[in-house]
Amino acid sequence: MKNINSITINLYNKITSLLQIRGFLLLFFLLFSVLVWGQNALMQIDSILQKAYSDKALNGNVLIARHGRILYTKSFGMADVENNIPLTIRSQFQIASVSKQFTAFGIMVLKRQGKLRYDDKVVQYIPELPYPNITLRHLMQHTAGLPNFWNDIRPNLDTARSNGNTDVIRYLSQKQLPLRFEPGEKWEYSDIGYDFLATIIERVSGKTYQQFMKKYVFRPAGLKHTEAYLVTDWRRIKAKNLATGYLQDSMLNLQKAHEARNFVFYLGDFYGDGSVVSTAEDLKKWDDVLRNLHTSDAAHFGEAYMPIARKDGSQLDIQQGVSYGLGWSLRQDPAMGKVYSHNGGHPGFLTHYFRFPEQELVLIVCRNVEPAGSFAPYLQAVRSLLPLLK
Repeated sequence: MKNINSITINLYNKITSLLQIRGFLLLFFLLFSVLVWGQNALMQIDSILQKAYSDKALNGNVLIARHGRILYTKSFGMADVENNIPLTIRSQFQIASVSKQFTAFGIMVLKRQGKLRYDDKVVQYIPELPYPNITLRHLMQHTAGLPNFWNDIRPNLDTARSNGNTDVIRYLSQKQLPLRFEPGEKWEYSDIGYDFLATIIERVSGKTYQQFMKKYVFRPAGLKHTEAYLVTDWRRIKAKNLATGYLQDSMLNLQKAHEARNFVFYLGDFYGDGSVVSTAEDLKKWDDVLRNLHTSDAAHFGEAYMPIARKDGSQLDIQQGVSYGLGWSLRQDPAMGKVYSHNGGHPGFLTHYFRFPEQELVLIVCRNVEPAGSFAPYLQAVRSLLPLLK
């Protein structure tokens, strides 16, 4: 008699192939099969990801670990299509906004060293900025009310050259653009706030952002394949195993993202908000570090997971049931408890980083093809199976 798991997998594959199940239908069938047949969750997860890969919705590395032990890791697709180089566990990715947690951690290190406080005014360190009421905490929590970069600043930059942190500081100093709201009153995502934090790290420490992060964050954590660069233009990053980022059109044709999006060049000197390069394996090691902090360190760095508080002490949610800490999105999951997460997107690169601290579980997805179709249903289906890994 065939093993019940193999029967379930074969049935699942046949039905999925026949009906081309998408979205919530795929999720419903997977949950139903788990309840009825008790199929191994990791085999289910692999089936989902294989389906995503065959549907051209996934090209990248996926890793799941619990209690520090890797339960699942797999590479799907190519790191370099032109040279026929496949992805491996060593492949590096531009993790984009997942970088923010590292920049926030750098600020926390400086606070630990007694060199600054979260409620210090930003103008203590960047006096050129015309915003006397913004604090470091406001920058880390996206509650500063800074001008909209994409609409109000970017169109006025010189697109014939690469712009960065110093250019935005200079522009705001000269133009005195008004804030969008009073600091601390609302939440609005702002990349340039994290660029300012990187600049503050440099001015306080006397080191470049790259040097500081390597010495005080990455090296102590054992992250050998992670680096905080001072650029985001793929062509200028000297990482040995950096995958190429691609854009995929509706006809499934691929184009190098840095060639297709001209702002990759003229916004290439920004850092702090999205300039870290890493691997899925290193991001897992980072989760290990955060889980295993000593008591005194855990109390200090645990402030990263405190939600935004209004002046009256009430919690400020960025959407229903979701708040923000210091570089982390914070929510409560009915099955998994607390969830600390962040996504990152840079042309050709998409990263999803989910930590479930109460379960000591982490889910990491690093992708280097930005597909025309959505990966969200597959990611949702994978997440729905994580409680079965308990």
